[in-house]
Amino acid sequence: MSNPAPQSSRALYARLLTYLRPYWKAFGLAVLGMICTAATEPVFPAIMKYLLDNGFQTSDPRMVWIIPLGIVGLFVVRGFFSFCTAYLMIWISTHLVTDLRREMFDKLLRLPTQTFHEQSAGKLISRLMYDVGNVNEAATHALVTVVRESLTAIALLSYLLYLDWKLTMITLVIGPFIALIIKGFGQRMRQASRNTLESMRHMSHAIEETVVAIKVVKIFGGQAQQTERFDRSTERYRRSMMREATPSSAITPITHMAASLAVALIVFMALSQTTGQASASAGGFISFITALLMLISPIKQLTTVSSTLQRGLAASESVFSLLDTPTEEDTGHRELPRAQGDIKFDRVSFQYPGSERTALDDVSFHISRGQTVALVGASGGGKTTISTLIPRFYQPTSGQIRIDGIEIRELSLVSLRQNIALVSQDIVLFNDTLEANIAFGLSGICDRESVIAAAKAANAWDFIQQLPDGLATVIGEDGAKLSGGQRQRIAIARALLKNAPILILDEATSALDTESERQVQAALAVLMKDRTTLVIAHRLSTIENSDRILVLDKGRIVESGSHAELISAGGYYANLNRIQA
Repeated sequence: MSNPAPQSSRALYARLLTYLRPYWKAFGLAVLGMICTAATEPVFPAIMKYLLDNGFQTSDPRMVWIIPLGIVGLFVVRGFFSFCTAYLMIWISTHLVTDLRREMFDKLLRLPTQTFHEQSAGKLISRLMYDVGNVNEAATHALVTVVRESLTAIALLSYLLYLDWKLTMITLVIGPFIALIIKGFGQRMRQASRNTLESMRHMSHAIEETVVAIKVVKIFGGQAQQTERFDRSTERYRRSMMREATPSSAITPITHMAASLAVALIVFMALSQTTGQASASAGGFISFITALLMLISPIKQLTTVSSTLQRGLAASESVFSLLDTPTEEDTGHRELPRAQGDIKFDRVSFQYPGSERTALDDVSFHISRGQTVALVGASGGGKTTISTLIPRFYQPTSGQIRIDGIEIRELSLVSLRQNIALVSQDIVLFNDTLEANIAFGLSGICDRESVIAAAKAANAWDFIQQLPDGLATVIGEDGAKLSGGQRQRIAIARALLKNAPILILDEATSALDTESERQVQAALAVLMKDRTTLVIAHRLSTIENSDRILVLDKGRIVESGSHAELISAGGYYANLNRIQA
């Protein structure tokens, strides 16, 4: 998945805000709360003006109580509206994160197989978790800060204009300067944020690889090597964070210095008696300075939020590049409720993307309904490639593949894959119950009796009954609580329950001990009955009874026939058989 060209901040943020559209009512209420909070900002300097102008003395004794109670009431009102705003924005934020992650996860399920070969699981997980978090910060926290602090600044500026419009215009001189600061530092922060996100993905990848391969790491004593590799990735991340911190840390003090110049200029003019209305009273002048100093806080927040915004926009580029990745090609519109199982390869060639070597070269063969055909040959000969082309995990470079006479590109992916079951040596089980694993993809469709029947047919029911919770047993990450043979039989039970007419067995018994292999072979015999079966095997003893054997070498079929015929021919297959014997 290539990195997209950087998009403009405006286009990115406009797209990001579309995810807030379903929650516009809640956002509108939050903005209303911000307006009410901002409207209270000038009240405090106004109270200061009243007290100073009246020398803390008033002819109205009620003011002794009204002013203190008014101050308390002011903060109660501010607190109430601040709470409502914060709660509503958290509500919107959690929905936004959920929506984005759901959309990204749905996209992951529909991406081409090639994407998962190009992108590590750790990097994809980082996009789904870390990047979405940064996007959320830009869409909610940054947006709230911009709206709230802008409203606060407007309220204070309005009060300043009311007090003395001439002095206020002087303060506005720093506005363009601050805007230039934000723009200049913002560009640097966005590039630094891109590098930080990429560093985080590399670190996630290093962690994911180590966790997945922990047994290999331990048995080969690779702890030091993996630690060194992880240290490099964390150091890269730390350096990226520091490069991001430089402009982020500098923007606030520089803005403060610019604001201080405006304050200093106003004080100078006041002391030189060149001011206007505000100098008419001490209360007016102190109130003006107080409001002006209060204005620094929203300006500071608006400059500080730039780093959050740029980090979020950099994360948005990553998130949207995933969402914009084309899904796997599914142009077929024909449905095949249940195939007969007739498979034909017609001059099929295939080359993996980015590879210079041809994986399949002009391969043609025909498998009749109910036949068992084995694929044998040296590693890299093209056996697994054939098994990935049938369910359209990849598209042939040239040639056609037909099922029941229908070109598989004409079939919808759902319809095609409903007719295919797969059992491989790399069993994939989920951290769920045995029942959920056997009924995977069929939850809510099949009943428990069907699950039990499949488990019995797969020779798995005996060991399932011995477990304390039976079918309700949670088997751990990738079936860690089960033995290799047990995991294999659960996979066979899953294929039996699916009851697909086409079966692909990819080295289904290669890693089992003798007893486990015997039980699995018995289960496979039940599974293969009345199904078109494609068997990929290295151990020739497991495929001697196949109806036909295709021998592949360097992407081409070099021999074809039954076990006896190929042995009699004395060619490639016979040589493989002698080596294994």
